[in-house]
Amino acid sequence: MSEDSKTLHFVKRRNYQSVVKDKVVRLRYAVFEQDSEQALAYDDDLYYLHGGYGGAFPKVEQALEGLGVDAKMEVELTADEAYGRYDPALCLAVPATEIPEEARYVGARLEGESPEGGSLDFTVTAMEGDTVTVEGNHPLAGRDLRFVLEILDIRDATPEELEAGYAFPPAEGDWSGR
Repeated sequence: MSEDSKTLHFVKRRNYQSVVKDKVVRLRYAVFEQDSEQALAYDDDLYYLHGGYGGAFPKVEQALEGLGVDAKMEVELTADEAYGRYDPALCLAVPATEIPEEARYVGARLEGESPEGGSLDFTVTAMEGDTVTVEGNHPLAGRDLRFVLEILDIRDATPEELEAGYAFPPAEGDWSGR
């Protein structure tokens, strides 16, 4: 064996961190209905605070745990593990007078209050005469989904992010500047 064959060559990676609690993870993802190749949702610059803060589904966090930058993976979630079952009671036809005038158009987003005092987001889905139909279910509720994920970057969360319990948007074009 020659002396040259014993020389080690180290490969420089962009980031040596792993996905663990209190890291901000930047992802590219696509969502498909299980057994389908048609994308239902896509984002190439999503970030969340890892570690049970609610920024990602628990099963997605478990699948990403310990992985590094450039890792790619798929995870399947049942409707219950993702956006929940579709609840027909959250599709409401209400008098237009109950909707603020500036939100009386299809696609408007509204915040509603439940009888228990909690808040729920609604989307105006139809308008017919004096009736407005609003939908409180997530558009992907009731579907078993497949997430295709790629880790784009990982960084330490700031003390402010840890206190707030979620990742803050990076300054324009500045992911690593924290």
